Amino acid sequence: MSQNVIVLLIDDLLLAAQLEATLQRAGYTVFFAANEATLSRLLVKAPTLVIVDLKANFNWEKLVRVIKGPGKKNVHLPALGFGPHSNLPLQKKALAAGCAAVVTRAAIAADLPALVKKYTWQVDSAACAETLPPLVKQGIKEFNQELFYRCHETLEDVWKEEQRPIRLLYQGILQISVGYFHIKQGNWRGAAKVIERGIPKAARFRPACQGIDVADLVTQAQAVHAELLELGEARIGEFTGRSFPGILLIEE
Repeated sequence: MSQNVIVLLIDDLLLAAQLEATLQRAGYTVFFAANEATLSRLLVKAPTLVIVDLKANFNWEKLVRVIKGPGKKNVHLPALGFGPHSNLPLQKKALAAGCAAVVTRAAIAADLPALVKKYTWQVDSAACAETLPPLVKQGIKEFNQELFYRCHETLEDVWKEEQRPIRLLYQGILQISVGYFHIKQGNWRGAAKVIERGIPKAARFRPACQGIDVADLVTQAQAVHAELLELGEARIGEFTGRSFPGILLIEE
């Protein structure tokens, strides 16, 4: 679940197939989107980059704005545009929408692995070496006390205010916490959905980050999610009374 995911906003089928093959050889998992509904579903997978064809026959500018801008959940996610080298107004439009850079169509075809390496977001080792923020530590304490909704409330503002990619770790913990809350409430569908969303976000920061044993958190959440799916909605009552695995802090 911690695959490196790239989303392509492109409708040129021939070029899409070429880019997909190149990216897969480089070890990336590739998905395509041409509308807001599909893009929103793919953003759940915690992609590392979005690549945008500026000549696509859909409203790519609107889709970039779904990702970028103040208050957006995926503001940390880079968008790389590509298009004709001579169309300066189009390039300016892409940059204004939120693309980190614009390159030529020829460059995308010839230098894709290098461009991806340059523009994808990476886990920041310096950020992971930082001391755990007090509110995140409080949220983890609440998580371990099975005060899952209170944990969600504590972490909500933290991950929204944090602009660096480490915000995904906080969001992942938040979503797993909400998932466990839903289990205790007997809401099978809500639990299955939100835990599935939280796992890949947290998994990007394995094995550990800011003193959190992320590998253990992910392993435990995956086990809960798997058992949840095995039980099914009709048997959610077999899960509601049990204790849930806590989050381990390596520093303690």
